[in-house]
Amino acid sequence: MTATKILRLVVPCTALVLFALAWWAATDALRLVSPFVLPSPGDVLGGLARVSRGYMGSTLLDHLIASMSVMLSGFALALVIGIPLGVAMAWFPLVDRLFGPLVAVLRPIPPPAWIPLAILWFGIGLSGRTFIVFVAALVPVLVNSYVGVREVPQNVIAAARTLGANQRVLLTEVVLPAAAPVIFTGMRISVGVAWATIVAAELVVAERGFGFLIMSGYRNFEAEIMAGGMLIIAAIGALMNVAFLLVERRVLRWNAGDSRDV
Repeated sequence: MTATKILRLVVPCTALVLFALAWWAATDALRLVSPFVLPSPGDVLGGLARVSRGYMGSTLLDHLIASMSVMLSGFALALVIGIPLGVAMAWFPLVDRLFGPLVAVLRPIPPPAWIPLAILWFGIGLSGRTFIVFVAALVPVLVNSYVGVREVPQNVIAAARTLGANQRVLLTEVVLPAAAPVIFTGMRISVGVAWATIVAAELVVAERGFGFLIMSGYRNFEAEIMAGGMLIIAAIGALMNVAFLLVERRVLRWNAGDSRDV
């Protein structure tokens, strides 16, 4: 392992350790903050232990399954629709003129704003939450697919045409591989947005999930449950980001030298 790789591991871990120490000092050692406002790390771990055994009728695993199943469903639907539509908009001017104004109008709407309409259209079940996640995850992957195709250098396309590539070969064997890094970046952003959005949706309408867990802690004035839920959400989000980076590097090995850790 090179010194650069060791440094990349040590610096983030150091920041996390310093954060944990500052949290412990403020809540336990110096007691600068009331536990009602900010519970100590020990109290949060105790709250998570309570949830793992069962809290408000659900365990930690129940909340994980509830949140992940809806998030993955909405995210998968966004990929199936967003990537082909973004590529088609970038490749075919007619498709761009047809869908471009619609995307421009819908793009600024924050995902939580769809929650009341989703409840009205689909009720409070899985369909409504899946729709909210789909809307949130669609924009990043669609926009990055569009940008990735549009930013393929014209000299590369011209060279492929000179060598006799037709439209199908040009798109599938030249343009899409060149746009793949940007598309993967959109997918990674999209999964993060999808995870944040399902938690926001569960704050309003859910019977299980991490958003529901946080609201249950709020209603019962248990700050350790709220903070514990937030820590689990952060940890899962970080793990998904790392997993996506590893998959991206494996699939796009030829682009590994240009990858960035985010």
